[in-house]
Amino acid sequence: MKNRIKDVGKQKKRLNNKMLKGNNHKGICSVTELAKRLGMSRARFYQLKKIGVFPPPVYCIFTKRPFYTHQLQQQCITIRKTGLGFNGKIAIFYSARKKKSANPLTRPDHMYHEFASVLRQMGLNVAKRKVKIAAKHLYPQGIPAQADEGTVIMNIYRYLNTGA
Repeated sequence: MKNRIKDVGKQKKRLNNKMLKGNNHKGICSVTELAKRLGMSRARFYQLKKIGVFPPPVYCIFTKRPFYTHQLQQQCITIRKTGLGFNGKIAIFYSARKKKSANPLTRPDHMYHEFASVLRQMGLNVAKRKVKIAAKHLYPQGIPAQADEGTVIMNIYRYLNTGA
């Protein structure tokens, strides 16, 4: 329980630091930029604006695009920090969800199964376990999330084909 309280405290501190760094606000900013600065999605920001938690934006008369002035940005940040909405009602903001890490070591096992299947089609008689061992040897920090699967399979094929 204490760890959870510490984690929530750290999350709040990070969020506050993120918002405080925003003291160098632009004169005006888009809804997307403001939502990002507040640590929420644009859709969630619009939901909260619709029910009166955040103030409505100012609209450009030529483009009809919504934007927030420096003063409105400050007001939104204050609302986010205090939890007291533009409409005077209390608004509870939950911590942002932790993004699923793109940790390359967390590739699912079925990926190795697919690699083994492709390698068998290429003429190598290998099990998923051997493919996983080869991948760990070739990619000690894990297979990068953005790595091309064809290249990874080719490297594993070469590694296994050399008799390692």
